[in-house]
Amino acid sequence: MPFLSTPRFARPFCLICALALLPSLPVSAQTVTAPADGLAAPAVTGTPAAPASAMPPARDPAAVAAEAAAAQAAAMAEAEAQAEARRAVVAAEIARLAAEREAARLAAEAAAAAEAGRAAQAEAEARAQAELDARRAIIAAEIARLAAEREAARLAAEAAAAAEAGRAAQAEAEARAQAELDARRAVIAAEIARLAAEREAARAARAAAEAASAACMETVGPATAEVPVSAAAQAASFDRLRAGLAACQEAVALAPDAGGPLFHMATVAQARGQHAEARALYDRAAAAGVGAAQTRLGDYHNFGIGGLRADVDRAVAAYRAATDLGDPAGMATLAFMYRLGRGVPRDSAEMIRLFRAAADEGYHFAQLNLGQAYLTGDGIPGGADPALGIPDPRAAVPLLAAAARGGNMDAALTLARLYGDGADGVPANPASRLRWTRVAAAAGHPPAIAALAYLREQGIGAPRDPVAAALGYVAALETGAVEVADLRAAGGPRPPPGTARPRSSFN
Repeated sequence: MPFLSTPRFARPFCLICALALLPSLPVSAQTVTAPADGLAAPAVTGTPAAPASAMPPARDPAAVAAEAAAAQAAAMAEAEAQAEARRAVVAAEIARLAAEREAARLAAEAAAAAEAGRAAQAEAEARAQAELDARRAIIAAEIARLAAEREAARLAAEAAAAAEAGRAAQAEAEARAQAELDARRAVIAAEIARLAAEREAARAARAAAEAASAACMETVGPATAEVPVSAAAQAASFDRLRAGLAACQEAVALAPDAGGPLFHMATVAQARGQHAEARALYDRAAAAGVGAAQTRLGDYHNFGIGGLRADVDRAVAAYRAATDLGDPAGMATLAFMYRLGRGVPRDSAEMIRLFRAAADEGYHFAQLNLGQAYLTGDGIPGGADPALGIPDPRAAVPLLAAAARGGNMDAALTLARLYGDGADGVPANPASRLRWTRVAAAAGHPPAIAALAYLREQGIGAPRDPVAAALGYVAALETGAVEVADLRAAGGPRPPPGTARPRSSFN
């Protein structure tokens, strides 16, 4: 039967089906055999029907019926017994299955409980682990806090120690700094005192040098390389040098770069014939910016003074340096170099420019030479240069007058001759001739003294005065600079014929 071969785990279903089907089975056709293990359903076997050829001979129906009834009853009893046995087996099986189910349920419950226990245990373990981790974290945090506190305390202690050490070091450094400051202050105070003493000494030295320089320059006068207007002027300049010699020597000793005193001491050395010393002193004065010293050095090289070999190029360079420094004598001398073509190309325009610059500075010698150039074309090739406006006697008059007022008696006599002869644009003027001759004579100029005597003799510019004329001739002769034959020649142009008084009248 199908339920007999059903797998064991499907038996509860099949037994129930079998119990439902058993009452409908023929008793005779069923034989129940209980399984040996008591677990399987009883086996039912059927008695196969005998073939027709084997059937016994017919019997009595009643007997047969009785036998059949007896057999059916026996079969039913047996079937009932078997059914009962089966019911018992099924009941046992059901009980077993129920027990198994109960056991399974209990097992499941136990398993569930175990699983729940395990889950609870796992949860508990997780909680415990979490709590442990939390405690560990707390402990770690506490350890870290304590370590941090210890580290902070250590650092604080170190910082305090460092601060204390720093304060000690600072105090020591401040003490050292204060000591160094005090030492520096002492050094500075000593240095200030030394500098003050030096400054005072320097001030006193400067004051002494300035006083000596002032005394030197006040006595001797400014440094100048200009040509003296007269022998008397030159003698006076030497007198001043002698008077200021001591002050100039002191000034040079106290102020080695004092240009003016250096120049004057160089002039003294030059006058004494100590030319090497003079050149050295002129060099120092030139280095101090004295233009006149450059002019004197130029003269040394130009004329080979004191045995020095002439060097025109160096002379021109020195005159240029003097000109750049504004020295009128240097300008005038350089103008002569251009006039002569000495060391430079001959250049009338440059000559006039330089004479003009020196004349504007009031140099009488430049005024005289520039006036002569305008008056007669002196120094100009051919005696004329229209581009320069030369000759121009009228332009010469203010130049000659300025030179004469500056003490240049040659300029005064030139003016006197100009007014005696007259020139283009400058008519003859006896009164002006007499005035300028008188100026020169009053300055002691020997030819002017003779010329003035002649004008008084002839009555030019003023009434005749034979007595004054005679005295004038005597005075001119007494100078020793005028010969008897030149007495009247010094007077300049002669009066027209017939106007001169006879010699007897003069005598």
